Amino acid sequence: MAENAVQGKRSRKMIWWSIIYVLFTYLYPVFWYLTIPKDAMEADSEAEYEVLARAQNGSLGSALPWLSLTIPFILLILNIIFSIAWRNSDRKTLLVSCRIIKYALIPYYLAGGFLIFIFFLLIFTPVVIMIFVSPPIIAILSFIGWISMAGGAPTTIAYLVRGVKDKKHSKTFAIIVAITQFFYGADFIGLIVCEVNEKRRPKTVAAPVPQITAAPEHKEE
Repeated sequence: MAENAVQGKRSRKMIWWSIIYVLFTYLYPVFWYLTIPKDAMEADSEAEYEVLARAQNGSLGSALPWLSLTIPFILLILNIIFSIAWRNSDRKTLLVSCRIIKYALIPYYLAGGFLIFIFFLLIFTPVVIMIFVSPPIIAILSFIGWISMAGGAPTTIAYLVRGVKDKKHSKTFAIIVAITQFFYGADFIGLIVCEVNEKRRPKTVAAPVPQITAAPEHKEE
């Protein structure tokens, strides 16, 4: 009874952490945008930009936007810690956490991909400065998106470890799916395959039918 209560409490913590992870992943680009000085494009020098940044962000100045970019790394570290701590949790609860982190972030990845596409097109516009500005922005957006994706991988790996322990997944299957969690698109496919495999019923082995053999007849002499 006490064990079930502890398991239920741990499951609720896992679900809440998955929701918090998704919320902070959506919020940190907004925070980064809000920390950029509104008149940054009008600054003629780095010193003038720093003055504008300090007027908006206080003593942190221009460092605050860069500090906001560390949020994905913090989420990654926290998710690794929590996934290790909860690796022995209920397998299905771990799968629910994986679903929340993966599927709830689909709009986030689509928006990031759209922005990357726009900045890629801007390279070919007559505005010469975009040739130099767009590639770094594309690289930053791609890297941040990858960190966000990799940040959710520990939860999936914890689920796979539990699945192997419960003999629901083979070790080879778990290794392949774990690798897919670090590639765009493949991570979703890997999770879908896990869900399909999860719904499959284990094969039942028919019990051997005992053979009844007649006792040998004794001939009367």
